Amino acid sequence: ICAPHYNGSAMDGIALMASVTFGATETTPVRLCNTDFIQVDTGDPMPENTDAVVMIEDVVRDGDDVLLYGAAVPWQHVRQIGEDICAGDMILPSYTEITPAALGAMLAGGVLTVKVVKPPVIGIIPTGDEIVSPCTDPKPGDIIEFNSTIFSGIFKNWGAIPKTYPIVKDIKEDIIATMEKAVSECDAVIINAGSSAGRDDYSCLAVKTVGEVLYHGIAIKPGKPAILGYAGPKPILGVPGYPVSGIIVLEEIMKPVVECMTGRNLHDVPQVTATLSRV
Repeated sequence: ICAPHYNGSAMDGIALMASVTFGATETTPVRLCNTDFIQVDTGDPMPENTDAVVMIEDVVRDGDDVLLYGAAVPWQHVRQIGEDICAGDMILPSYTEITPAALGAMLAGGVLTVKVVKPPVIGIIPTGDEIVSPCTDPKPGDIIEFNSTIFSGIFKNWGAIPKTYPIVKDIKEDIIATMEKAVSECDAVIINAGSSAGRDDYSCLAVKTVGEVLYHGIAIKPGKPAILGYAGPKPILGVPGYPVSGIIVLEEIMKPVVECMTGRNLHDVPQVTATLSRV
């Protein structure tokens, strides 16, 4: 609908036909009787046979009459139909983030429902015998699992919903079972560690079991052992356990995937030029 959907007063004052004020000046004011105008408040619909509003501050009372020391012009201080939004106007283009102001504009235009992109749920599976939950007293050989926290924060910034699964030990059957569960519950899956070719690296096998492996190993450093696969329409990415490798693989491989899933431009970020202190 139009916003506003009626001709309304934009000021407190009097509504009248602008023509009755023509000729009014500081030295020759126009006198109007009470049948020449109707008092209105801001937001009131314009009365019939009126086309202008004179602010109450410019109205000089003289008994029941009014003296005006300035002429009004047609549609002065009137919010006309469609002044903000005309029926049929595009309020928001597709794949635009809905801001608070945009919510107001849509409601003003009578748009009460809107189709949106559902944030994708991305499962994160941490694996490894040496991986332990964050603690203050790790034993020798224990590695605190913090990659999932890093990845969760990255996905939140990208507009996705992270879902972190409990740490899975390097047991083939357990990794496959967790992968199957994640694929059934999430829109995409990240399996962390176990992507290389070691004796306990079962990530590639897990991806093959639930879907297809497109690539195992890519020309990127760090991050070479990464696994790219899918299960049905759901992408699966195996990332190395080394944190920097995992972050780079997410930035270079997973970010474009999330862009496709959310319709957002994630590469439009501020950049600065810096000089390395050492090489």
